[in-house]
Formats: sequence, structure tokens, C-alpha cells
Amino acid sequence: MTSSINARARLLSLAAVGLVAAACAGAPAASAPASASASPVPTTSSAPSVEASPSASASASATASPSAGASVATTGRIAIPDHKFAVTLPDGWTRIPLEAQDIDALIEAAGAQNPQLAESYTQQIKAMAAQGLVLFAFGPDMTAGTNLNVLSTPNMGLSLDFLEQANLAQVKALANGEVLSERVQLPAGEALHLRYALSTATGAPSPTIEQYMLINGANQLVVSMTNTPEAESSAIAQSIELLP
Repeated sequence: MTSSINARARLLSLAAVGLVAAACAGAPAASAPASASASPVPTTSSAPSVEASPSASASASATASPSAGASVATTGRIAIPDHKFAVTLPDGWTRIPLEAQDIDALIEAAGAQNPQLAESYTQQIKAMAAQGLVLFAFGPDMTAGTNLNVLSTPNMGLSLDFLEQANLAQVKALANGEVLSERVQLPAGEALHLRYALSTATGAPSPTIEQYMLINGANQLVVSMTNTPEAESSAIAQSIELLP
């Protein structure tokens, strides 16, 4: 038990350092995707926040444990059975636990090193957790703000065509420059792939976002990677599994 607590404490410490590094680099802690149920809006920080919409599930809350039922792995293949998917992290990547108490501890630890960061990111991370954030991981180069986040939210019976139209319009409003939009065939199935640079309110360098959106039964799966090398982002996308 003690070793498990110590391991979690080390992960939270690592995440806090990563959040500070991301803030200093002008990169978002977690890139917020547009979706039919979560609309990102610009904020005064370098990252967009996600506001809860009236259509958000009543069962979702910031005090929920969105990663409940997930595998205990922090590296390699990460399975989230409750949301029926798995993804494999490249070497050097580390998953951060997202239970409600861990989010609070993460923000507190980051705030101790940079109080402004805590204020900027608390609302964003908790709102994303409430909206369906079920996986968050840092890449090996935390100074570049390299991270992965996965959201799983109800698709309300909407098709990928409809989700593409809704998401593309919102992403274009947030992007700094051109937005690449294409349909790709992953081992997990057809996906919408978006690549764009995110506008920042501070004038800091624009973080690069790669997103893959898939229909996963009754849910939509949004896999977002920030400032991730092309080889690693491609490997993550190819590793996505939709579980029965």
C-alpha cells in the first residue's frame, strides 16, 4: 500500500513539474477539442477552457472519477474498459491518474511552484474531467508541453459527418492559421484527423495540436496530442483500440 501511495505521489509531482513547464513554454496543459457537447472558448491563459453545455450528461461532474475502471498501468498499453478503448503510449510517456483527489493534488502541487498556473489551469482541467476526460499523459519532453488527452463523451447518435462539420467550424475559430482536416482509416476504424496551431492570448508560440475523432458505439472518442513529434502522434493514433 505504501509503495502504491509513493508511486502515485511521484506521478503527481511529475505532472506538476510538467504543468509548470507547459505554462512556461506557452503550451496548453490539455488541448480542448471541439465537440457536439463541449465547446472550447479562448481564455486569458495560453490554453482554451471547456465550458459545460446544457446538453452535458447530468452524471458528469468535477468530483467524479472519470478514469474509474481503467487499468493501473502508467506506461505502455493503457486500457479504459468503462469507456471501451485502449491506447499504447510511446516509450518515455507517462500516464497521470485522473481521480478527483488526484486532480486536486496536482493543481495544489503545481500552484506551489507557480500560483498563476494553478489559477489558469484549475478550471480547465476540472471542466475537461467533467466533460469526459478519461486519459491524460505527458511525453518525455515536458519543457515542450508535450501531452496526450483523451475525451469520451456521448455522441447523441450523431454521425462522424455531422461531428466533422461541428468540430471543424469551432476549431477554425480557435486556430492560428490553416486547419488540416482529413478522413483517415485507423486500425480502430474511420477517424477524422485535424492538425492545427492553437492561437494564444499571451503571444507565446502557438502549440501544435493533432486530434483524432472516432465513433465508439454510443460515444465519441477524441484523442488530442499537443506538441508531439509526428512519429509519436502517428504511433499513438495507430495504437487506438475500440474494446467490446
